[in-house]
Amino acid sequence: MDLLDAIRTRRSVRAFRDELISRDVLNAVLSDAANAPSAINMQPWELHMVIGEERKRLSRLLIRSFRERKLTCGPGAAHTLPDRFMQRARECAELMTPLIERMGADFMTYINEGSLNFYGAPAVALLFLDESFPPERMTDIGSFLAYLVLAATGHGLDSCPIGLVKSYEDEVKEHLNIPESKNLVVTVALGQAELGAAVNEFRSSRADLREFVRWIE
Repeated sequence: MDLLDAIRTRRSVRAFRDELISRDVLNAVLSDAANAPSAINMQPWELHMVIGEERKRLSRLLIRSFRERKLTCGPGAAHTLPDRFMQRARECAELMTPLIERMGADFMTYINEGSLNFYGAPAVALLFLDESFPPERMTDIGSFLAYLVLAATGHGLDSCPIGLVKSYEDEVKEHLNIPESKNLVVTVALGQAELGAAVNEFRSSRADLREFVRWIE
């Protein structure tokens, strides 16, 4: 697939087929994603790939924790966000809600428990950054994340970055025996889209360049 085609056509999938992805394909995706740029080539990202039955066990744990703790999806901002950002979030929810309802599900339940179930994906990448790195190195994780979802597209896979799992980081670390010195940044569901799922019809809009670009000449 052409790179620009991948950039223009990739979308987050929120319903995956329960079909295993071969280790060879996943390794190919990760090998290509590893070409992401990083400061002085430190490549600070660390991945834990959870697949198959272990992925399902992790999801059961996370959903159980969600039902007890009720930590939910949201902007998670320290301060009130400017309205233009919140408006984009509201529009996203408004467009997605009827699609989820067509599937016989409640929007918030589907988004929250779906996130913690990785939307049924057979594989999930958990991206960590060692606590010894300063916050600025989160930019490297962002680079790797972008390369990862595009590499997945190039290898015929669908993906969905998921942030909610961060709220259950302690449970993840304990269950997967991950050292406390590793900070979970984001997770990425990987697999094949469930073609009949209405939620996968959703397409988000993109802001006009004039909204976020300032030209200085």
